[in-house]
Amino acid sequence: MALSIFHCHAQQGSEILIQANKASLERDYKKAFNLYTDYIQINPSDFRGYFNRGTSAYNAKNYASAIQDFTKTLQLNPIFMEAYYFRGQSFYHLKKYRNAISDYSYGLLKKPNNSSFLKLRADAYAERGQKDSALIDLNNAIETDKLSGDLYKRRAELKVKLNDIEGSLKDYNAVEKLIPSYKMVHYIKGKLYIQIKEIDFACEEFERALKHKIVVADQLNEEYCTSL
Repeated sequence: MALSIFHCHAQQGSEILIQANKASLERDYKKAFNLYTDYIQINPSDFRGYFNRGTSAYNAKNYASAIQDFTKTLQLNPIFMEAYYFRGQSFYHLKKYRNAISDYSYGLLKKPNNSSFLKLRADAYAERGQKDSALIDLNNAIETDKLSGDLYKRRAELKVKLNDIEGSLKDYNAVEKLIPSYKMVHYIKGKLYIQIKEIDFACEEFERALKHKIVVADQLNEEYCTSL
């Protein structure tokens, strides 16, 4: 009798999990959240239920609820890296950057030089004003993933804040090669060249930007280049 009840509960739980996953794929996060709650009531010791419910809350931008579920996930499965990732992201969205850094750092203990964790921790460091620490993380992330245009772009933006304009320009040159579709880079480089008084180079970049219909370049092009 007991075995029969267990089998019935297991089958019911599996069916609910399938429905919940389907709702999540369809981006009906409220329905998914409720179905995962039903699953948790049947399987309270299965970390997957809490993690999946947490991701539903996360996708619905209910970050406080997500943190509770990811924390429960980690109580049941302390080495589940995805929970550290999403809990860190939830803390980040709530501007709890110190907590986010803690989760990203734990992820890096388990996965040293993981470019995703390094990139996210760099963002959190930058938000806390720890720009040098952010730069170290981005340097390490790029060493791990040298073909990521997004990483070079993030480092270029950070170097501007550190007043390293020439270093930023070098990174934007890499962005130009690695993300050919990102034409705004010409406008950005043009503005940076103006900061270091390289007007000829700035005008070349504004001209390239305008050829790609980056209309915001027109004003600076008029101001600095029409008389050349």
